[in-house]
Amino acid sequence: MRRLSDTEAAFAYAHALPHGSGRLTTTFTVNGVLAPERVEQAVEQWVRGLPLLSLRIEDTGGDGLWFRKGTRGAWREADGERLWELSVGRTPAGATRFSLTLHPAICDGFSVGRLVRPLLDALFAAPGARSGEQELPPDIDGLTYEGGGACVCGVCMPSGSPRRVRRAVTSYGGGPDGEVEERGRTGDAVTLALSPYASRRLRDWCGARQLTVRGLLATVLADALARESGRTEVTVATAVSLRRSYAERALITEPGCVLGVVRAALRAGPAGDPVGGARANAAALCAAGRAWRPERRAHAAVRRAVERAAAEEGAAELRVVDAGSVDTALGPHAGRVTGFRTVAAHGGTRLGGTLHLSSFKGALTVALAVAGPWAAVAERELTEAALLRSALLPV
Repeated sequence: MRRLSDTEAAFAYAHALPHGSGRLTTTFTVNGVLAPERVEQAVEQWVRGLPLLSLRIEDTGGDGLWFRKGTRGAWREADGERLWELSVGRTPAGATRFSLTLHPAICDGFSVGRLVRPLLDALFAAPGARSGEQELPPDIDGLTYEGGGACVCGVCMPSGSPRRVRRAVTSYGGGPDGEVEERGRTGDAVTLALSPYASRRLRDWCGARQLTVRGLLATVLADALARESGRTEVTVATAVSLRRSYAERALITEPGCVLGVVRAALRAGPAGDPVGGARANAAALCAAGRAWRPERRAHAAVRRAVERAAAEEGAAELRVVDAGSVDTALGPHAGRVTGFRTVAAHGGTRLGGTLHLSSFKGALTVALAVAGPWAAVAERELTEAALLRSALLPV
């Protein structure tokens, strides 16, 4: 079909390592029990409509990795490496629970909902649902990048910018009751689903201090990771959707892996100042993002870079994805879906973690997959910061 882009190849090589990373697992439930035959028919229609789901990845040697079209029904019998897996079951409460795992070369944290939506369309025969086969996303290495330019983070902008106006904070009463809707742990991943009340309070608290929720939580975790690893700085890798960063943006479909991964070495902040640290880190990441450009490397160079990074001893890296709201992506199905959660696997044995943030129906879900012996520390620091309970956070 086509060659993998630089980003797609990097994720594919990282995923193929003994402890592969990048895998996205999304779980959600829908009301009522769906008959197996109905699910079967919907999945058949879903696969026919999304060419990404019928692909396999082939290593051609000198020419690198290519997407090849799998045989019809390849989702049943693996034709090359399977790039997705779906399990469906019944919950004790009489709902249907879905668990969809996606290979990082065909999906990123920003497009999960765009892949789930056609499945829900097929399940519920949504009026106006798009029929027919969608286009395969193009190789973005061949497109014209238009990124860079002015700061958009709202933190490191020049003094006096209208975007730096402080937001009013709503007065919140009450205690911890109702702050967490769900807390779960699967292996080395912990998921914290805040209530709409706690989500709004956290957003307002950060907004009044000219921070983003992502920036605050990433800084708290990076400082904890620096302490646990005995280092003075930690690499933070932020995933940024590039769907609007190319002149040929009309060719880019929503599903797929269309990412830029911006890395910056952040120094551990002084004890007791996560707000100041978060502002400094935001400025560093924003500068790195403006300077970032696609590399368009040969796949052999991509593979060497991935293997070299995995082999680095003592390195500590925190990966952060803020996927935003999935309500719009799910469209008319948002009302029938509950418990929408996505976890990005960290993989590997290097000390670090992958932080995935998303919101659904106004509620924020924070999912952290960790590697190394600092899991308990990471969970505690993340929970304390997300619920604004940390003694380090000013009132």
